[in-house]
Amino acid sequence: MTTFSNSPDPQQRTDSHPNKKQSQKFEGFDFLRAVFALLIIAIHSNLFTLKIGSSSIASILSANVAYLAVPVFFQISLFLFYIKSEKVGSSYFFQKRLPKLVSLYLFWVISKIVFDILLTGKSESLQNSTTSIRAFIEFIVSGGNSPLYFFFSLAFITGLTEVVIFGLRRTQKTLLRRIIIYSSLIASCILVFIFSLLRLPGTIENATGVVRVASSIAQWDYNPLNFLPYIFTTVLVVEEFNAEQLKSMNSGIKTRLYVLLSLFMTFAIYEWNLRQDLMHYSRLSLVFGSWLLLYLALLSTRKVPAAVQFLSGCSLGLYTFHLFFTHGVFEKYPNLFTPLAKVIPGLDILIMLFITSVASVLLTLLFRRVKFLKDFV
Repeated sequence: MTTFSNSPDPQQRTDSHPNKKQSQKFEGFDFLRAVFALLIIAIHSNLFTLKIGSSSIASILSANVAYLAVPVFFQISLFLFYIKSEKVGSSYFFQKRLPKLVSLYLFWVISKIVFDILLTGKSESLQNSTTSIRAFIEFIVSGGNSPLYFFFSLAFITGLTEVVIFGLRRTQKTLLRRIIIYSSLIASCILVFIFSLLRLPGTIENATGVVRVASSIAQWDYNPLNFLPYIFTTVLVVEEFNAEQLKSMNSGIKTRLYVLLSLFMTFAIYEWNLRQDLMHYSRLSLVFGSWLLLYLALLSTRKVPAAVQFLSGCSLGLYTFHLFFTHGVFEKYPNLFTPLAKVIPGLDILIMLFITSVASVLLTLLFRRVKFLKDFV
């Protein structure tokens, strides 16, 4: 039986399988978790800076494939949360889900800060957080100015999802529910699109050259409002799942998938032609692309290979532990494997990617052997 604990969305095993009849429907999530956990490491290991045929191919793989990782994890997590919340009720969020996300946030952010201090003798993110109220808020929201912002944003979005579920429970008319959900989805997509237009930061000159300066929360890559549409996409999918509309690839489902694929391609082309900065989450192509993948995972009937199950089970550990290498050791010692690149171009990056992935898996397995630590991976 596939388990879905220990992943970046982190749901407990019982959360992922509301009942035995439905459990096989979620095995497709293993493919998404395994693949995108590795792609996140690939991004942070600078794998996509290597030339693959042409620089444009590497850029497309990074912006339009690898960058789907965080949205995919949001889609999976909110879907499973909605399923569990319907079964248990509102108490699940306050008694189980929120405490779990808060504990993950605190444990990993504090661990990363302590690690940085031990490695470099200081923590710039912690020091900068005391300069102003805005800097302190940004520090909290961004998870210490690191990819650990995922846990804050997930807690924030999950809380809003609970509010939406609470409201929908009191809306009995199907048509009215649909109007509310689609109106909210469109409004949230418009907001994300506006954020993308506002990504016009100023610049300052420093010792290394010109760098961008974000002047508002709209330009934060970790702005939790970027993930509002995922609340409503997952609500729609859950309602279709509960109505048993996702049992087979019928004509209605095929039409939905083609529409989502068309929207993904349309916005991806728009972003490539009219936007300059693609490495952020205020992009509608990511909304429709991850929504499409959520459908495909639920419709999948493929048996999950043991290796994929294993990587899926380690995905939370992969997501968290790799930061101590890509945003820690290898930042401190950037030229550690540079001589290898002189022998074979890009070999240094591939070695760092391999070491980071293997070490993250081993640390995950080690943490699981310690009673206090196993809940954090």
